[in-house]
Amino acid sequence: MVQEGIRILFVEDDPSMQTLFSILVKARTAEVFYARDGIAGLKAFEDQRPDLVITDIQMPGMSGMDMLRNIRQIEPSVPCVILSAYTIPEYFIEAIEIGIQGFLIKPLRKDQLLSLLDQQTAAILAERRLRELEARRIAAEEDLRRLNEELEQRVNERTRQLEIEVQERKRAEEELIILNRNLEIRVKEELRKREKQQNLLIQKSKLESMGELAAGMAHEINQPLAGISMTLDNIHFHLASGTPDPSYLERKISVCFEDIERIRHLIDHVRTFSRDQDARIEDRVDVTAVIRNALSLTQTQYRNHKINLLVHLPAEPLYCLGNPFRLEQVLLNLLSNARYAVDEKAAQQKQAAYHREIMVEAIQEGEKIVVEISDNGTGISKSNIGRVFDPFFTTKGQEAGTGLGLSIVYGILKDMGGEISVRSKTGVFTTMTFKLPLYKDKHDR
Repeated sequence: MVQEGIRILFVEDDPSMQTLFSILVKARTAEVFYARDGIAGLKAFEDQRPDLVITDIQMPGMSGMDMLRNIRQIEPSVPCVILSAYTIPEYFIEAIEIGIQGFLIKPLRKDQLLSLLDQQTAAILAERRLRELEARRIAAEEDLRRLNEELEQRVNERTRQLEIEVQERKRAEEELIILNRNLEIRVKEELRKREKQQNLLIQKSKLESMGELAAGMAHEINQPLAGISMTLDNIHFHLASGTPDPSYLERKISVCFEDIERIRHLIDHVRTFSRDQDARIEDRVDVTAVIRNALSLTQTQYRNHKINLLVHLPAEPLYCLGNPFRLEQVLLNLLSNARYAVDEKAAQQKQAAYHREIMVEAIQEGEKIVVEISDNGTGISKSNIGRVFDPFFTTKGQEAGTGLGLSIVYGILKDMGGEISVRSKTGVFTTMTFKLPLYKDKHDR
């Protein structure tokens, strides 16, 4: 078994031992540096910074123990192993004080040397992987912090604009009352007509503004931001048109706060990768209603992509315990992946005969609610299907996603007491199936 990337410093004053060591470890390490005494060994460590140090104890000039003490001052955590032809208790005690990871007795036995080398190498590689994962986690948290700051800044800017617009509206109302009270009835009637037209425009704009539902965190946050921006623009347009209805403003402001809350929930999803939720919001949730809400965000997009959407939902509600916003995010992520798969297959085949199709189905099986989202897209290879729920794993390009979508899905469903599985065949289909415990009111039992 070849251990790539591991560099060893071997300090031994016996040339025959160096030759024997070279033969034994040739196939098990990437690079070995040799030194004949403690002084040369310390210099080699400073120059090469190896991953593992193996040294004899008794050597001319500087002993192996003295060399290791100096090395510990340079790099306290480097693994060290000592060699000795003597099993003197003082050596063991001194080795423990220095923090030695292993002790080999001369003459060297091949099996003991290779076993120790494999153990140390495995530990070094594991530590490397941990450091890499930690670096990636820190980078992800920094990106999330930056996105959150940008979001807060944009919301604060829009809030300040809204306050100015409300003040202008109040001044306009006062001027209208002073100038001509008789015009109030006509103005209210005109506002009612405009409100009806505005509601139609808001609904149409809301569907058009959803855009691409990508797995990337920035794009997913931009979705509710678009809703906030458009709602504030509508308020601005309404204020500029004349005297607005206070209830209209209250309703629209309420919509803004709902979108802000939705963004907060989305950010909480990322935190589920590294820690458990401190508090869980559990309400009775109608799963079929949440599915319909999620589909309302994507149906226009599906039509634009010429995707045939098949929906099979029961007439009666199916209730579970959980958070409707989080469950909706599960569905949006799964639907987004399905759309990407059929679009990717269409781009690869470039054949008019291929018809993109996505099916959404919900049923009750015993004490479980079962939801399936299937597509006839590119499918998932056997080598990747076991990794689809891993954080940061994605087969898409950087512009298409960060690899967090299905990890978020897994965390949300686990938090709700559910489970998720996947079946797929490359180039044929993918089916995502998740199950949630059925909630029954005490009167239904």
